[in-house]
Amino acid sequence: METVIDIAAIDNDRMLLEGMATWISGMPDIRLAATASSVDDFLSQTVSARIVLLDLNLEDFSDPVDNVVRLVNAGFTVIVITVVPDLSYILTTTEAGAVAYVAKTANLTSLADVIRAVARGDSPMTTEHAFWLGRDDRPDRPELTPREHEVLVAYGRGMTVDAVGRQLGIAPGTVRTHLERAKQKYAEVGRPIRHRGQYGERIREDALGRERLPGPNATPPTN
Repeated sequence: METVIDIAAIDNDRMLLEGMATWISGMPDIRLAATASSVDDFLSQTVSARIVLLDLNLEDFSDPVDNVVRLVNAGFTVIVITVVPDLSYILTTTEAGAVAYVAKTANLTSLADVIRAVARGDSPMTTEHAFWLGRDDRPDRPELTPREHEVLVAYGRGMTVDAVGRQLGIAPGTVRTHLERAKQKYAEVGRPIRHRGQYGERIREDALGRERLPGPNATPPTN
């Protein structure tokens, strides 16, 4: 007996969801087990599906990258779908853990092939996905340690040095040391941080800080 792949879809386009349900009903090996108009709505449900089709731009104006992170952290495998491709979001949602990207203009057979490949544990690369990843022209990013990353993100979001130290359970002097190391690494790749506001610019440019910062009792990363 053929294994049935349960999937879910998060999209605020009801017509699209109804059309998808009709199409999938003719697929013996794929079943649309749940739908939702937002990630909040979806995560409030109990669903059997572990593969989620996620619209890149939802009507609740939620951040696409945050949506992917929330779903991945909840144990779901994410396939991003969209009508209008946005290069920056395609790149950052891929980095956030989305395993595939499918344009809504793609034919349904292609989408089914991607779903089956993902169910097998693969990360299929569609022609559109490869095209957009190939256009990644973002500036070079320095290799930060986990602690430098955490300190940079917290400070770049507006926290004081003392507040960052309390948040991460480290001394203010250690916070300053990590900030100086991060600044030096950005300078080495030609992207110096010259004033306080540029910390925030760098974390936005590099899509840093999508993860939840640990509290002071969490196991610290290696410095």
